[in-house]
Amino acid sequence: MLEQTAEVVHAASDGVWVQAVEPSGCGTCGGQGCSSRRIAELFQRKHRNFLVECDLALAPGDRVVIGIAKGSVLRSAVRAYGIPLALMLAGALLAQAIRPGDGAAVLGMLIGGMVGWPLARSGRTARPVVLRREDGIPFQVVMKGQS
Repeated sequence: MLEQTAEVVHAASDGVWVQAVEPSGCGTCGGQGCSSRRIAELFQRKHRNFLVECDLALAPGDRVVIGIAKGSVLRSAVRAYGIPLALMLAGALLAQAIRPGDGAAVLGMLIGGMVGWPLARSGRTARPVVLRREDGIPFQVVMKGQS
């Protein structure tokens, strides 16, 4: 199970809307923020909210741990990208075998893509679920030789 800490933004009837909480870093720089973190912040995109299935009574501002089954991300990527790409290539090769030439290959590729797109969009995707509330206990890193 892949896990991520998130903050509840809004409670809904079919789950909760959450926003991922980014980790503060590795702690090597003493919380000052390393230069690679600052550079990453320059290119940071706007935060996105996600609808997550939940059975707990949660309020906005609560921190939770959400999870999604291992392998579901790979399966979704293969369905979204692999199937259309494979059908585009198969369409191009089949059209090329029937009638040699670039025009036929492009037409076969387009037909394969048009068949692959609805196939990629069909089916149910795995949705993340709220696993538990996040503990209020802060995580402490103990370096070797320190106690």
